[in-house]
Amino acid sequence: MINLEFIKTKISSHKPIYLPDDGCTRGAVVIPIFKKDNRIYVLFTKRTKDLPTHKGQISFPGGKKEDTDESLLATALREMNEEIGLSSSSLEVWGELDQIRTHTSNFLLSVFLCFIPYPFELTLCEKEVEEILEVPLEELLDEKKWVQKEFKTEKTNHNVWFFDFHNKIIWGATAEIVQQFLSLLHEEML
Repeated sequence: MINLEFIKTKISSHKPIYLPDDGCTRGAVVIPIFKKDNRIYVLFTKRTKDLPTHKGQISFPGGKKEDTDESLLATALREMNEEIGLSSSSLEVWGELDQIRTHTSNFLLSVFLCFIPYPFELTLCEKEVEEILEVPLEELLDEKKWVQKEFKTEKTNHNVWFFDFHNKIIWGATAEIVQQFLSLLHEEML
């Protein structure tokens, strides 16, 4: 059975793989998890259509590293505070996943998993975040709900994961991050 202690142990013991920095934009995201009514949830944001990249997509809180950020973790925590109003004092950082590179916007992303004690209060940055999705972990773990399709960009073709949560599609880099997280919890998932 997957519980919070199991997740914390798996993530905190993971040694992240860092990709070579080839000059692409550096950024960081947070996978926020919490427990409510005896269920574990993963929190996602739906981006507004006003943003320059990934308009209207489901994502994790995060963004581009600024010169004033001391580290990529600082970037992730700053962005989470700006986007949904959660400060670093209200959560626990449990660990880091492998870096990933986005295929279309050319970001090199560091990924951190944080536990948020429930209940919590969110303040959405309306310019960036249209809505919050609370997706039960057990649904994400259901491999029958995941579909992989070929996706074509100007430069390459690659397989992309898709997950439909009440007609809201999690795909692209966000789905790739979720798949990596799930594989750490449940090795036979991939």
